[in-house]
Amino acid sequence: MQCDLKTDTTRYARQVILSEIGVQGQQSLIDSKVLVVGAGGLGCPVLLYLAGAGVGTIGIVDDDIVDVSNLHRQILYTIADVGDLKVLAAKRRINQLNPEIVVHTVVTTLNTDNVLSLLADYDIIVDATDNFEAKYLISDACIECEKPMVYAAISQFEGQVSVFNYYNQHTHQRGPCFRDLFETPPPPHLTQSCSEAGVLGVVPGLLGCLQANEVLKLILDAGEPLSGQLLSIDCLDNTFHLLNIDKKIRAGTLGNTLGATSIPAWRESDWLSPDTLHDWIATYTPFQLVDVRDVSEHQQRSLGGKLIPLKDIIKRQGELDPARRIVFYCKSGVRSKAALLAVRSINQDTELYCLEGGVERYLAIYPDETLPVVS
Repeated sequence: MQCDLKTDTTRYARQVILSEIGVQGQQSLIDSKVLVVGAGGLGCPVLLYLAGAGVGTIGIVDDDIVDVSNLHRQILYTIADVGDLKVLAAKRRINQLNPEIVVHTVVTTLNTDNVLSLLADYDIIVDATDNFEAKYLISDACIECEKPMVYAAISQFEGQVSVFNYYNQHTHQRGPCFRDLFETPPPPHLTQSCSEAGVLGVVPGLLGCLQANEVLKLILDAGEPLSGQLLSIDCLDNTFHLLNIDKKIRAGTLGNTLGATSIPAWRESDWLSPDTLHDWIATYTPFQLVDVRDVSEHQQRSLGGKLIPLKDIIKRQGELDPARRIVFYCKSGVRSKAALLAVRSINQDTELYCLEGGVERYLAIYPDETLPVVS
């Protein structure tokens, strides 16, 4: 049910008295539609504050489930939500906070086939993802659909936020896009997610709040949006830097590059199941096993094999045996996927695989495996 401002003035009273909002501004919030892509560390505070402010329609796109390791930073969820789809747990929490707004959920990952249709019905798109491929895809789609993108990225104690593809109604000019900030993505082995690099829980909370603030400013046409500017924050030393972003990509120059990056393509067939790996070991199938975690992780729990940390995978590529199949593994599959893509970017001929679910899933299925299994 859509919220009716006339029947719910008490809920929004503290913000309606602001001269920048008022009754008309609150009605603009109620009439607005915002899509949040990602319901993790960034998406959680964005969703809570947009719902609290009375944004009338909120869409949530995510295909992940709540894990106990999420709870220190993804403050939408509780221990009771562990194992549930994030979009459904988020919708429940939003409905508890503000039952008058409409929440749409989509259980999927963005791709070139669905991104334009998913964005079509919304006014503002929030990028709350944690990978470069998604950010390029969202940015390119926002250009195609002529919608603003509210961006943020986090790592460890740092974060950054900006507004891309913003159309200024007063100057009739459109601001920079994500490709103006990063024309091409860094190599896969140089990028890490929160599960790999770690993050202080308050950092995505802070950056997500700033994203929500930018969304509200765009809806209300209040203040100056972070268009053409990147706000960079270091929470360890409490430094805030505002950097200018020059517009380099011109309208119509993207062509058919929707979501295109220089990152080699990932194929679902690149995953190697634990059962298949177990069969290879049992039948003495020739392959090279490579652990791409850190030394300390390898020493604590491993499947054996050669240890080449992800950060060293390119400079130590000479230690890989192109004459055999190569199977990369890590804790859960994230870093090994990055390692595979990094090696594939310079070697298209070797047969490469990534252990699905990592060492955790393998040893959960085969806890009595004799280690090391292969070198």
